[in-house]
Amino acid sequence: MSRIVQQLKQADFVDFGDVIEHQGDQRRRALSIDFTHEQDGMRRAFWVSKVVAATALPAEVKFLERHPFSDQAFVPLRDTRFLVVTCPSNPDGSPDLEQIHAYEAGPGQGVIYRRNVWHAPLSAFDAPVEFFVTMGVTEKAANDEFYELPTPVVINPGA
Repeated sequence: MSRIVQQLKQADFVDFGDVIEHQGDQRRRALSIDFTHEQDGMRRAFWVSKVVAATALPAEVKFLERHPFSDQAFVPLRDTRFLVVTCPSNPDGSPDLEQIHAYEAGPGQGVIYRRNVWHAPLSAFDAPVEFFVTMGVTEKAANDEFYELPTPVVINPGA
């Protein structure tokens, strides 16, 4: 299975989360983010992740992850391009691999994955690069679920 990468736009990404970027002429743009989902002991966590090796297209996606109790946000700490791969869930909660979408986030963009949205691990086209990451975490429940794809999905460059 393969997918073509598209430029990341809020209108295309709305089912999966928010694109972190300013839009319009307003001073501020509010983002819809929910770090906590009524889970005892949930707290907001903040960290910086480093991507050491650059990703080139075509790229293979072998794993997906999701977070059942919290949204998760990634904001690059310098202008960079990074790969955003996501898909909805099947009725049983597993990833709907037939509906995988691939986007290229450009300089000046970050993403918020909504709670329970399947997405690929962080990878960047320009590396090394650091990302500010935040999400809700708890000691009482696992907030990370991982899924190994039976066959890797190949992400190809766009036109």
